Amino acid sequence: MTLEELQEKLADINQLVANLQTAAAFEKYYADSIVMTEGDGTVTTGKNACRQGREFFFREMLIEFRESKLLSQNIAVAAEKEYDFVVVSNWYNDFTIKLDGQIIANKSNQLSIGFWKDGLVVKESYNYPVMSLV
Repeated sequence: MTLEELQEKLADINQLVANLQTAAAFEKYYADSIVMTEGDGTVTTGKNACRQGREFFFREMLIEFRESKLLSQNIAVAAEKEYDFVVVSNWYNDFTIKLDGQIIANKSNQLSIGFWKDGLVVKESYNYPVMSLV
């Protein structure tokens, strides 16, 4: 995959995410062997398991989606041969969720780091403020 091809894919992903079509972006651009690491350190492996986690968030937790906006995005050629590119994206998110029976309004940044190989995301981590109830 060339840098230009990656930029085209990122433009599509960014548009889909901004329009709350993350499931479409996931199906189109994520590898079957995807490894995702959440902000709390939870690691999920495999497209089916990751899909289930995303579906749970949107079906059971998300109450209101107001905005998801890309603030910046940087691309680097991967230093490790197992990846082609590394993409760092900074998103602003504004939504309300239900967590452990509590309603939480969230306005925060999320830093996503995606590792690409052969035109697909094969590993991604999400860094965001972790919400917990005490």
